[in-house]
Order: sequence, then structure tokens, then C-alpha cells
Amino acid sequence: MSLIFGSPKRQNAVKEDVKTDQRTRLAKDMYMAGRMKIMTTETVPGREILSAFGLIVCRSYVFDNAFYGLMAQAVDVNADAIVGYRETVSFHPEGDKYYSCYGTAVRMKKVK
Repeated sequence: MSLIFGSPKRQNAVKEDVKTDQRTRLAKDMYMAGRMKIMTTETVPGREILSAFGLIVCRSYVFDNAFYGLMAQAVDVNADAIVGYRETVSFHPEGDKYYSCYGTAVRMKKVK
């Protein structure tokens, strides 16, 4: 290893496959059906927040894993929305991308 040229290149970099576990499929189905709201704002228009479960974060080399994994975490705590949603991507010098998705899991008041 040379300090001038940095660390040696990773051999056979391990990439994650898109996860297809039941939690992630359920979260994706809820999102696609419009039952899971994701907002970049701190509120959902026309709805009131009943309770907040706190910050949830999911990271992955595959965007779908990070995004739908975040929703799966929200479903795990019985949330029906994520507010304050943000996503970031970090770039590894060798070209890999690492995605981070995060937001606050909340339960919305039922619509009358």
C-alpha cells in the first residue's frame, strides 16, 4: 500500500442485490397504492399528525433497498407516513454510490 496513491482497489467489490423480502415488498405495495405518504415537508397537507415515532434511516448501495427499506422500517413501527424525507448519495473514489434515505415516521389522524 502506498500513501501517495491511496489504498489499493477493492477486489471483487460486493454489491447488494435488490432485496425482495416480505417487509420490503409490503412497503413497496403500500407506497404504490398511496397508503404510505412520504413528504419532504414537516406536514401532510390536509392531515394532522397523531404521533411521531422518531427518525428512521436506511442505507444501501442500491437505491431501491434504501428507499423501500426506509418504508419497511416505518411499517414496522405502525407509521403511515414519513415526513421530513431526505436522501443523500455518497460517491466512493472507485465509482460506487452509497444511498442514505431518512425521515421521521409518523402516524396520521384518520380522515373523517
